[in-house]
Amino acid sequence: MNLANSRFKTSPVIFLFSLILFLIIFNHTFALESPIEIAQGSKSSGNAVMKEIENGRDFKGMSKEEVIEAIGEPWQKDTTPEKARYDEKWIYSCETQMGLNYDCVYLYFMGGRVVKADVL
Repeated sequence: MNLANSRFKTSPVIFLFSLILFLIIFNHTFALESPIEIAQGSKSSGNAVMKEIENGRDFKGMSKEEVIEAIGEPWQKDTTPEKARYDEKWIYSCETQMGLNYDCVYLYFMGGRVVKADVL
């Protein structure tokens, strides 16, 4: 059956309904499989965290609770494990003078403790 004789051409309502249903199912499936959690409205500033690290603050060995208390929630949490390196990565976002946001600080956790901190 070609498109000229299909029901989608003769009934735009069926086509629109099918498209919406497909997008809902696809979006729901993708959201379930995503290991990345976005913190909506994170109060932490990656700029302040970056300055603390550059001034010698060491987060190594801190628990997740201690990190949150010290610098706040991250913008993103990635739970995709990197074998023998980390089992969770927290990402803090910085803002440029022109208002652009970028990922600038990465805290890597293994067993609930910081094992490494990277600054871009």
